[in-house]
Amino acid sequence: MKKFLTYIFIALLLLSVVFGFAIAVATKLALFEVFMSLTPTTPLLSSTNVLVIGIDNAFGHRSDTIMVLHTDPETRSASLVSIPRDTLAVLPNRGLDKINHAYAYGGIELTRQAVEKLLDIKIPYYVAVNLAGIIDIIDELGGITIDVEKRMYYVDYAGGLYIDLQPGRQKLSGQQSMGYLRYRRDGGDFKRIARQQQFLQSLGNEMLKRDNLLRSPKLFLTLLSYLDTNLNSRQTLGLALAMRQAHELGQIHMTTLPGTDMMVDGIYYWKLDEDRLRGIVKRYFSGSQAISWRDSTVLE
Repeated sequence: MKKFLTYIFIALLLLSVVFGFAIAVATKLALFEVFMSLTPTTPLLSSTNVLVIGIDNAFGHRSDTIMVLHTDPETRSASLVSIPRDTLAVLPNRGLDKINHAYAYGGIELTRQAVEKLLDIKIPYYVAVNLAGIIDIIDELGGITIDVEKRMYYVDYAGGLYIDLQPGRQKLSGQQSMGYLRYRRDGGDFKRIARQQQFLQSLGNEMLKRDNLLRSPKLFLTLLSYLDTNLNSRQTLGLALAMRQAHELGQIHMTTLPGTDMMVDGIYYWKLDEDRLRGIVKRYFSGSQAISWRDSTVLE
């Protein structure tokens, strides 16, 4: 889980990230609107795909976290597929480039189109999270527990980045959590994506604690100020309920698109393995997952 869901949102969803788990809290206002506008037999949200991106202004106007969330309420499961930010992809009307450059060129819509083309699936919804807001969410929760896998120290005075973490299981503040997600001195995207995924699981566990659920309206409103989505309140609630159920059942499956390193004119890219890519798309976006995230690895 990298800056997770690397950093969700969305947490992701980062809250990814933000995404996914962070949406697992709904306000009384949203509940009221849903119950007033729906019949009991109307599904809140059917099986669908959601693009989850984390925007980190510390590293320019690019999407530093890119994930696709597939939720299937019927099987009570969900999948979260991370796309390395250096992935070589075709950007509509732009040509070959890194996938994370799509946001700088055309915002969320160009990113959505590029990811649809890359995976050959439809992605009708998106959740974009300003990762700077994660600091406030985590501090409001009183911190989150992370097992820091190694000593992490990095200082970038020009970028205003200061990371100083000791190894071991510990409760991190919002600022420390972002340092954990932003650390990039131990390799490429895969180490950061693994941290992002651990971060999202920890954030989800913290938000679903009873005391935090009782404070959900305040937490949810704080999150909304850092979140942009085309999901309406009914769909958001449906996604929240589906994600919470999948989380409680241990039916959230995570993976990362595999590939190989490639250099072109001195520029680094991540070239996807097309055969394995097709297998992952079939497995993670068809509702036929056979393992839980507890058994998954970062690489498929």
